[in-house]
Amino acid sequence: MAKGAPKDPEQLLLELPIKEALAEEDFLPSKSNEEAVSWIGNWPNWNGGHCLILYGPTGCGKTHLCHVWQKMTGAQVIKLDQLQSFDFTSNENFLIIIEDVLENLENQQSQENLLHLYNWVMEHGGYLLLTSIEHPKKWSIDLADLSSRLLAANAVKIKEPDDELLKAVIVKQFADRQVKISEKVLKYIMKNTERSFSAIRDLVADVDEISLIEKKKITSAIVKRALGEKVEK
Repeated sequence: MAKGAPKDPEQLLLELPIKEALAEEDFLPSKSNEEAVSWIGNWPNWNGGHCLILYGPTGCGKTHLCHVWQKMTGAQVIKLDQLQSFDFTSNENFLIIIEDVLENLENQQSQENLLHLYNWVMEHGGYLLLTSIEHPKKWSIDLADLSSRLLAANAVKIKEPDDELLKAVIVKQFADRQVKISEKVLKYIMKNTERSFSAIRDLVADVDEISLIEKKKITSAIVKRALGEKVEK
């Protein structure tokens, strides 16, 4: 939690899950993600390839686009560390999504499992959608066969947000929490926050927590406290 937020142990919040809107109509298109959006929309015409890697900073919309593609295709979402026990016979359309590939990729067994999956998907004419915070050329891969395959895949970057997208992301993050903010508060956040998806996500969580604990409407003063600043009196 950011500096300045209340820490009264007697005031406890019920941690209800935040329902993030992940439908296609909830996605926020902009210049920073238009290429990635185009690739998802153009499936299965992925420039002659069967593997697409979406990469970019945390919170930039990779998961949202994966949900859109899953709804379009019926793809199966699995985790890299689940491949060891993955039942290949259970998947009939050979469409697979693996997010945050870098989390377990340094493990030799994980690399071998991913190579096996890649080959299996390609052999059956399927498609593989991977996400990461880094371009595959920066992944630490010891397995030469896997490295060559991933470097040959289509890799599309989602960039940091421009002003219009940043505003929309702020509004959406609050809306996911059933909160509506004023134009004044929005302008204050735009002027003072770090301009990244992850920073916005953390700030919204801190602001909402302060507001709920103190049972107060969200104001610029609360945002200022969440940012670790002192409220002018």
